[in-house]
Amino acid sequence: MKTLTVNQFNGGMVNDSRDPRENVTRVATNFDILTNQYRMTPYRRSESGDSGASTSKKENFVIALRTGTEYRLYGLGVVSGTGRAEILMKTLGTGGSGDLSDATWLTPANNAAASGTVNFDLFVYYRYTTVANSRIFGASTNRIWSYDPTSPAAFDDAGRAINYTNIAQGLVHSKDDILYIPYDNKIAKNNQGVWTDAAITIPSHLYITSICETGNFLAIAAAPLSGNGASRVYLWDRDSSLTTLSENIYWGEGIIKVLEDIDGFLIGISFSGGNSTRFNDRIVFRSWQSGPSGIEFESLIGTTNSIMPIAKQKVNNRIYFMLSANLNGSVREGVWSIGRSSANSAFGIIHERTPNNSTALSSGLLNNFFLVGDFMFISYVDSSVYYLSKTDDQASYSATSIYESTINPKMTELDKMSKKQLVSVTAHYVKLPSAGQVVMKYKVDGGSYTTIFTEIGTDTVNPVFTETTIDASGTQFTSGREYEFRLESTGGAEITGFSYKYSTLSTLI
Repeated sequence: MKTLTVNQFNGGMVNDSRDPRENVTRVATNFDILTNQYRMTPYRRSESGDSGASTSKKENFVIALRTGTEYRLYGLGVVSGTGRAEILMKTLGTGGSGDLSDATWLTPANNAAASGTVNFDLFVYYRYTTVANSRIFGASTNRIWSYDPTSPAAFDDAGRAINYTNIAQGLVHSKDDILYIPYDNKIAKNNQGVWTDAAITIPSHLYITSICETGNFLAIAAAPLSGNGASRVYLWDRDSSLTTLSENIYWGEGIIKVLEDIDGFLIGISFSGGNSTRFNDRIVFRSWQSGPSGIEFESLIGTTNSIMPIAKQKVNNRIYFMLSANLNGSVREGVWSIGRSSANSAFGIIHERTPNNSTALSSGLLNNFFLVGDFMFISYVDSSVYYLSKTDDQASYSATSIYESTINPKMTELDKMSKKQLVSVTAHYVKLPSAGQVVMKYKVDGGSYTTIFTEIGTDTVNPVFTETTIDASGTQFTSGREYEFRLESTGGAEITGFSYKYSTLSTLI
């Protein structure tokens, strides 16, 4: 008999169920597995983040200076029944009204556009040297409008006239304190109110989907307008007096949706699918530090009908993004992240948060998200109705957090091929809180999951492990060649690992 223990999870999710690495998983949902690499910590459940979500339809968010030293969270939606931009706000605290603890949004003065149809892909704050001139910038048809969050003057509907088909999120580069806004195949820049509409132009068969800082450069992700072919990443030194670019990096097939810098590596996420050239959708993760092309380090392959917006956010050296894809037999949707637990670790992919706890969306659509502190706001559409969820300010863990192992984790190659008899399994936890629950399941040779046990903490019994030699039906485990394990946590149960004991029954034959 042999006993194997899995107690490290920071490798993240992988597409290949037979990946031999010890710290990877097929599924990690609603767990934080990077902050503590030897522990899976569940996230709190979500609740309504907007009592008027169905009509306000908020789809983008930014933090901006309100007055003095007070910053607030601003949400971009529409005036009810129209397509005109409307901006509402929340205070960055809890325990009051119109803050992070409730579903109420406050209405600042002059907060709505008088005309135009809003484009939700741009919503960025630019703090001028003179704070009174600082603005939030957004877009409507063929113009960039602005709003003053500090001492609300009239909503600047006229804004800056810029003809565009595609526009993406802007950023203020920390090296020069200039606002850069990508549109079509150009970058516009705003230097303390002075606009340059085309500070740099890339080839016209591409359009810009994402930009980020990388050292002194601005990194520009560009996808083919045709929807087929290779994406490119350009490095620009921000010198608009020149038409040349410092680097032109081949980024492989697919539409690059997200680009960001982590620890000096450019990480780009591409989507390939949604058309007749692919049998299945592919979400491809590539990195670049030097050389002529980005290097693929992981891909997730799902069925068709995957969804991936261009939304992104970098927080605590993780890139957060949105994705809905059918992976490992189920639709995984919501906010994901990619990051690593240390400088020597590989990058790991996590399905961080679901939009509506354990309830799957029905014909759903992912819009955008925003993470502020420990509060995650997620904008989505379900059955044609707009919703905005947020992290519960109370310590409630009713949403199910899920871990699914690879096949035969940590097993030798010879044993993987042999027929085996599972003898016992053990799950390990941080001491289970009262009402904390862990459900452990297994499946054999690609079958369905069978429940092994359900362990629940009480006021008097708070186990740190559960071991059993039979499944929930009271029978011996089914023998086979390929074992997979699933752990489900509710009630705040933190899982530190699991063990399984087996004996081999035959050779390869």
